[in-house]
Amino acid sequence: MKMTRKFLLVFVLILILPTVAIHQGIIRYSERVMQKNIIENNEIMAELIVNRVNSEMNDVVSQLQLVAGLSDQHELNLPAMYARAKQAISKSTIIQSIYFLDTDRNMKFEAPFRPNLQDTPYDYAKFDHVKWSYTYVVSGLVSNVRTEKTATVAIPVFYDDRKFLGVLVAELSRNFLSNILRSTSETREGFSFITDSEGKVIASTRDQDWNLDFSEEPIVRLLMKGDSGSVQEDYRGTPSVMTYQTMRENWGLALGVPEKFAFTSVQTLSKALTYSYLGFFALIICLILVGGRQILVPILKLTKFAQRIQSQKAPSPLPEPMMKRKDEIGELIRSLQDMNDRVARSHRFLQDIVEGIPYALITLNEAGEVTRVNRKWVDLFGLSEEEWEAKRLKELPKYGFLTMDASSGDKEVTWADEDGVSRILKVVTAAFSEGVLAVVQDISQIRMLESHVKQSEQLALIGQITTGIAHELKNPLAVLSSSSELLREEIELNPDSEWVPTLVQDIDSEIARMTSIVNEFLTLAKTKKEATVPVHLDQLLNRVLHLLRIKFNELGITVERNFAEHVPTIPGKTNKLIQVFLNLLVNSMEAMPHGGTIDIRIGVLPHEVWVEIADEGEGISEEHLQWLFNPFFSTKETGNGLGLSIAQDIMKEHGGSLEMNNARNKGTAVKCRFSLRMEEVNE
Repeated sequence: MKMTRKFLLVFVLILILPTVAIHQGIIRYSERVMQKNIIENNEIMAELIVNRVNSEMNDVVSQLQLVAGLSDQHELNLPAMYARAKQAISKSTIIQSIYFLDTDRNMKFEAPFRPNLQDTPYDYAKFDHVKWSYTYVVSGLVSNVRTEKTATVAIPVFYDDRKFLGVLVAELSRNFLSNILRSTSETREGFSFITDSEGKVIASTRDQDWNLDFSEEPIVRLLMKGDSGSVQEDYRGTPSVMTYQTMRENWGLALGVPEKFAFTSVQTLSKALTYSYLGFFALIICLILVGGRQILVPILKLTKFAQRIQSQKAPSPLPEPMMKRKDEIGELIRSLQDMNDRVARSHRFLQDIVEGIPYALITLNEAGEVTRVNRKWVDLFGLSEEEWEAKRLKELPKYGFLTMDASSGDKEVTWADEDGVSRILKVVTAAFSEGVLAVVQDISQIRMLESHVKQSEQLALIGQITTGIAHELKNPLAVLSSSSELLREEIELNPDSEWVPTLVQDIDSEIARMTSIVNEFLTLAKTKKEATVPVHLDQLLNRVLHLLRIKFNELGITVERNFAEHVPTIPGKTNKLIQVFLNLLVNSMEAMPHGGTIDIRIGVLPHEVWVEIADEGEGISEEHLQWLFNPFFSTKETGNGLGLSIAQDIMKEHGGSLEMNNARNKGTAVKCRFSLRMEEVNE
């Protein structure tokens, strides 16, 4: 029989959670109902107390006004006032004494027992407040003439013409106020108290609370803010359900019931339900234990087996009978054994990876503790794996490059070992499921090699500059050679020929351009910049063609000019643009060693001027076309691949572009585009 059938009763335990939930639901609902009822009763009682105290205060004010009655002669009659004060005290349950202070703050009498005090000085705390109030003032706790703490109600005494005569003060009976509170609290095992604006207790159901400072109590802080309402807070360390309400003159009333008394009936219900459920559960457990041995014992052994796997220790093999079981437990045991074998293989695989990588590796958990280092780390930084594990980052000040910030990415740091040897380390930090891992590579040798490579590159740059100078000077030298040869012939044949000045001017122009080229290469980026001037592209092209006319004639090359009728000037550097067109025309000339036609066109568009130079050479293959502007790439056997690269850089410097297109066996067309911008100069 399958375990599912034999031990179906085990799943009765599922009843425990719903039962506990129902139990808690009943208790919580009962508590909420009880709490709501207590809060309603508290609010009703608070309203009754506030109304009662306010009524008593109004009566005290009325009594004081009667006591302060003046004669028609506008004179104080202190004996009559004293007599009325005694009568008022005898009728009132809240007034315990009445005394009069003149304008100099001298006490003239104190009813009911001291009719004549002969100017006893007493600095009443609310004297100035009363003097200017014109009505009445209720104080908090103040010290009377006998230094006793008391609460008072005071009114100013005036003539009919509003002349101030003094202050009449009634001391309130704190016992009477406390009795009002007890009448609503004692029957419910609750508490209540009245505080003044500073949080000091005026009256309380507990006389020992009088004069205490309750300003730190949470409910009193709410009263001091002028709030009213109900809360469930601690009162003097005891959880209680409380209601609080503000009164006149910043007095505050708080009353409540401790939860241990408020929820007594709920707690009794909870105990009854708990005992009932425990009895029910005990019966179920007894039934389960009868067949539990068949499942609990194997589960305990499987638990120990799994714990050994978790601790990465080799677990003891499970008993053979357990492995041969035919029920679900047997399937679970065999699955767990298979999982153990796979976990062991995975652990060995990961171990081989961690130890096999050629870099130092360290892992840190979320608390900043070292959890693992590999052999490369030990070789690089020393100590053993056991000494590294469980160390905290704060214990490793020497290894400041380690951080818990997984977003720090790659960084290079300089680290000195115990022998004082500095090493350059590349540190890569990344997050993983259990914390942060850092991979460290010693790149000191790499940086040394890079330094040597940079020196080699600098030497190579010198070679490139030399090659560039040779290439750029080749074209002007060719012009000079041709012009000097013609000049020599002209001088020998006809010294007065009109060609002599022209040839001399060509030679001077090319020498100046050669000087400019040499200066540019020698000073590189520090070269003095050539001034930008308005350039006439048509005139500049005619000038370049004039320089090459002799070579064109020797090779049988004809030039067709198709210029726009009006070519606007562009801002540019004359010598550099000559260099561009000279390179392009020499390339076209070299592409037609047996002669042909070069077609030069200038076009004008709304936003640009373009120059196109087309020859009738063999053209350039598509595979070479994409590499033409790369430095040192050339399709000519004697070329060095710098001409078009330099020309393109010059065009970019002028905000333009250089395009090259061709059709095989139909020559090559190069188009130079110059943007017309607002700052351009037009003729």
